[in-house]
Amino acid sequence: MGEWSKSAFYGGVYTKTQKTENCISCDIKYTFKYRQFTAQLEKFRNFGETGWEKTKYFSKVYKRKLQSHISKKQEVYLPVLIAITLLALVFVSKTAFSKNIDPTNNLPVEDIYKVKLIGTNLENKTGKICSGENEEYQKNLAKSASAPAASDLKEDVEKIVKNTPMAAMIDPISEKDRTVAAFIVGIAMKESKFGVYSPKLAGRDCYNYWGFKGGGKTVAGGYSCFASPEQAVDAVGGKIEKMVAKGVRTPAQAISWKCGSSCAGHGAANVQKWISDVAINFYKINS
Repeated sequence: MGEWSKSAFYGGVYTKTQKTENCISCDIKYTFKYRQFTAQLEKFRNFGETGWEKTKYFSKVYKRKLQSHISKKQEVYLPVLIAITLLALVFVSKTAFSKNIDPTNNLPVEDIYKVKLIGTNLENKTGKICSGENEEYQKNLAKSASAPAASDLKEDVEKIVKNTPMAAMIDPISEKDRTVAAFIVGIAMKESKFGVYSPKLAGRDCYNYWGFKGGGKTVAGGYSCFASPEQAVDAVGGKIEKMVAKGVRTPAQAISWKCGSSCAGHGAANVQKWISDVAINFYKINS
């Protein structure tokens, strides 16, 4: 095809002959890049093989060292392992066969399934064990949850008042709020030395260890004479509970027990002495 024919064929003036692309150089270029890529892959493969061999070598070395160490120290590790195993077995058996109600395991399980939850006693329960659906069960849960705190409070009170006349009041005091119980014990020490110096009626103890004047049967000076330790704790505890409800939290704030509405005629030293003496046992219980 002539130049003018090519010009007509391509739709315009065509003054030069079209060059045919030579792909020999293209093949060389792509072949070179491919070889570079394969060489890089080979390096990665060699690196991986080397790393794997080193890993296997070091694992064998450390394994032998560990085995040697354990064999030399087995008289130390073996008893520890046995002790841990025994403790785990004791814990599992104690939990699985516990007959106490677990207050944290309050799951909605119906009795008809006869499921024994670990740590939960479902015997003699009717209906669903869900919050609000079994009133008796919920009461038992509340008692079991509060029992540890009451037990701790009882121990604290007992340590202070044992071997004193006030020892007869340990149980009713332990049923009170901790702050209230602390005031009951702290004030009793200051006012009567835990009942050593307290009102009597016809030779009988009035169980008034706080200088309480609250009506009812009274003795000289207007002090109340209670019929029993429980009655005394209820009366005195009730008054202290009202004080606590109004925000009284420390012996200094409870000074109205000594002074009434005003401490003007009691002397600053006497007031401070009352506060410090009450605080001695108050903070042993309510620290």
